[in-house]
Amino acid sequence: MKLVGLDIGTTTICGLVVDAGTGEILSVVTRPNASRLAGRAPWEALQDPGIILETVKGILDAFLDQQADVGGIGVAGQMHGILYVDKAGRARSPLYTWQDGRGDLAGADGSSTASRLTESLGSRVSTGMGTVTHSYNAAHGLVPGDSASLCTISDYVAMTLGRSTVPRMDASNAASLGCFDAARRDFRRGDMEGLGIDSGLFPEVTDSFPALGDARAGVPVFAAAGDNQASFLGSVRDVLSTVVFNIGTGSQVSLRVDSASHIPGLDLRPFPFAGYLAVGAALCGGRAYALLRSFFERTVRLFTAGGSAVSWELMNAVAESALPAGRLAVDTRFSGTREDPSIRGRISGIGQDNLTPEHLIVGVREGIAAELLGFYECVPSARRARVSSMAGSGNGIRLNPALREVFEHRLGMRMRVPVHGEETSFGAALIAGVASGALPSLEAAGQLVRYR
Repeated sequence: MKLVGLDIGTTTICGLVVDAGTGEILSVVTRPNASRLAGRAPWEALQDPGIILETVKGILDAFLDQQADVGGIGVAGQMHGILYVDKAGRARSPLYTWQDGRGDLAGADGSSTASRLTESLGSRVSTGMGTVTHSYNAAHGLVPGDSASLCTISDYVAMTLGRSTVPRMDASNAASLGCFDAARRDFRRGDMEGLGIDSGLFPEVTDSFPALGDARAGVPVFAAAGDNQASFLGSVRDVLSTVVFNIGTGSQVSLRVDSASHIPGLDLRPFPFAGYLAVGAALCGGRAYALLRSFFERTVRLFTAGGSAVSWELMNAVAESALPAGRLAVDTRFSGTREDPSIRGRISGIGQDNLTPEHLIVGVREGIAAELLGFYECVPSARRARVSSMAGSGNGIRLNPALREVFEHRLGMRMRVPVHGEETSFGAALIAGVASGALPSLEAAGQLVRYR
């Protein structure tokens, strides 16, 4: 049997077909997410759900035309953001993505929607989270009058592909909206009502990835998963003994835990079928390295007649061992943190012998790793003692061997990288395999993951 996995990212949309018996990827397609909409203000981050849906349909139709014996379709995608749908399941608004900044705008009293909700709920919610976005929209008359529900973009796509009209939201997606009880695996609906938020707009939360309906040729489409959880599943052979470091534009460290007990400094996100994923998320992962490259390119343009692109390969080739004494300490929190968006990065330890591009490259590389390793240290030592393997995902890890070496040196383990570069799509396909019965368990699904 074959399984389809779809990943609706912020900048790209990816789909693949995997053989449920061998784990071999039979077909893979990646297309740009060309759905960005011009906002009325610089803090808006909007996408067109219709364009996203048509892109996904094009990928899926090509798969179903080419492949026989497809047993299920799994969907994952960017979390936190929301759109509104009517009773017929049609999109009635743009997608307000996780990058949308309306939640941090100061109101008449000087406080923001995110800060007011955080104070009232007693737990942190940030701008870009669906609860915050919806609260702002409701207060400013931006919720369409015929809205019957709100959902994430992956919920909307899965619902539509399955020819359903009512979104059903897996807990792994629902938790990303905020105002969520991880232990009960449902929204804090009573608290929402107390804050004047209509909890009836928030969908039913499911925890078992039900089939939402059939796509073409009677192939079932299952409820969508959060992209972080799907990427974790697409990266590990053993969910209980592996820590995953993912570095893309942002970055995360993820570790499966059994209890919903709060871990200071980390998010607890419901894990597919059972348990939780403890996650430390940084806003600047690969983006920090990209900023450094842009700095070098601007320097070249400023001081030369023409200027040229700075090679990633050349930056990656700079070795720590080749540097003279005198390290630079680089804090790469250039975009702040989820808790405090006002925090900025810094460079310290500058001396006469280390103000060089080479030291700066190594310092940024180590700063990216240090932020994630700091999150990892928040995990109780008893749980970290059960970790025996480390995996890496995302282009920041995949294309930068020197960055992998930083983690390997710090943790004393080899970082294993999947042979496939589509961890989220692969994980979505594995979820569909377990939900459909094609794979007996997540443990069996993990055996399909292959490393370089």
